[in-house]
Amino acid sequence: KTMAHGILFDSKDEADYYSYLLTQPNITGVVRQPQYTLLESFQVICSKCKGEGKKPSPKTGKPIKCTTCNGTGKKNRQPWTYTADFLVTYQDGHEEVIDVKGFANERFPLVKKMFEWVHGIELIVVKKKGKGWVRK
Repeated sequence: KTMAHGILFDSKDEADYYSYLLTQPNITGVVRQPQYTLLESFQVICSKCKGEGKKPSPKTGKPIKCTTCNGTGKKNRQPWTYTADFLVTYQDGHEEVIDVKGFANERFPLVKKMFEWVHGIELIVVKKKGKGWVRK
């Protein structure tokens, strides 16, 4: 964590890139940590009661409400969301979603691909190189 411009950033590289963005004359807006939905919430059939909402009581064997799905027969799955580092707006009106990476974990390529498929725009990845920035 690094403090810059009175804001707490997740990394020094992210703080440095924010400072860089603020110096660019063709940028009219920077939003920090915009959130995107990659997959909406959904339901799956409960495997404990096989979607019936009831299962046999361990004591009596009679049907009782399934505690895993609360008797609905379905389990809720949370949405898959992604928080980028920046949403940058340029003078000509176009926008870019940017992620600053020192290193990418093994999950990031999947997140990047899913983001691009769902939203139809490229997720720009930048990395510090020397005293400048490189788009990956």
